[in-house]
Amino acid sequence: MPIPFQVQSQPAVAKCNAVIVADGLLNPRGLCQKPDGSVLLVEAGAGDATTPFSGRLVQLKPDPLRVGYYLPPEVLINGFRSMNMQTRMFRDEIMGLSDIAFGNGRYLLSQTDYVEGSKILDMASMPPEPVFRSRGNLNSLCFHPKRNSWLAVKPDTNQLIEFIDGQPEQVLAELPALALSQEAVPVTLVYEAKTEAVLISLFSGELRQSAHKQGIDFADKAGQVVRVYPATGRIETVLTGLNLPTGLALTAQEKLLVLELCQQVLQPLMPEWSGEMLHGGFQRFSGRLLSCDLNTGEVLVLATKLDTPSNLCLVPGGVLISEGMGLPGRSIPGPENKAQALTGMLRLVQF
Repeated sequence: MPIPFQVQSQPAVAKCNAVIVADGLLNPRGLCQKPDGSVLLVEAGAGDATTPFSGRLVQLKPDPLRVGYYLPPEVLINGFRSMNMQTRMFRDEIMGLSDIAFGNGRYLLSQTDYVEGSKILDMASMPPEPVFRSRGNLNSLCFHPKRNSWLAVKPDTNQLIEFIDGQPEQVLAELPALALSQEAVPVTLVYEAKTEAVLISLFSGELRQSAHKQGIDFADKAGQVVRVYPATGRIETVLTGLNLPTGLALTAQEKLLVLELCQQVLQPLMPEWSGEMLHGGFQRFSGRLLSCDLNTGEVLVLATKLDTPSNLCLVPGGVLISEGMGLPGRSIPGPENKAQALTGMLRLVQF
């Protein structure tokens, strides 16, 4: 079993140029780039009681006048359920559409729906039609070319699952609890061609040891990235010492890009919250983009002060990051701790 790499307390910094290329989005999540350079993006939606079906699939076309920027989003399909999880989790989290992935000539979407059941939808028809149905949280999706199947992770059951046309959902691996008995909470997965395995980020679950820390009882730097072999279910730990890791991407140079959601957990949104400025469970504008060389273990910090980043998409010369999780428009502490309105955005980090 290979020895896992450890993120040091102060990894080397190699900050890249970063710029916001789209904003005003409604909880942007998974995204992928089409051959023509446009980006398909799923948004979980607004999550407020007045617009319960505000989740949508949008397309952002390149701005012909500004290289690297995008024109305002074009809505391809809307009306997906958007669920505000504040009263359940005491954090500012919105769930709904969660990811989009391409494989075998198809674009598929994953949707978490605790009311009517979760689904995988095929963009071959518009509106997209369900091709697989499931229960619980379908958070991330990828195509496995060797198995000719679609793999997903379920954070609330700690499972790697597989979907094959015409067959029932198959559990490929059960992800065990972490060192302090907290749940693994798999968030994102990416296919690794070299090993025919998938790399999965483990967010790490709440410790649930203190009634005074409801919603924010997380161990520090307990997150991991693991490698799971679908054929056998074997699990290897790849990277440890992460703070609430979310999105992953793997470059052609075997650099694993990892997003950390934030550096601290604080100020949960309790049931009595009435709109005052709070972080909402996760420290705003403290997320990071890390790069880990899977051959040497060298970890570099490529970007800091990201606002609750969730998903990555490699583009020529850089990576796009989905940011801005929570109730759009509510007052949050900005990068300099000044009040600003929460908004969803895409940030381009240029290598």
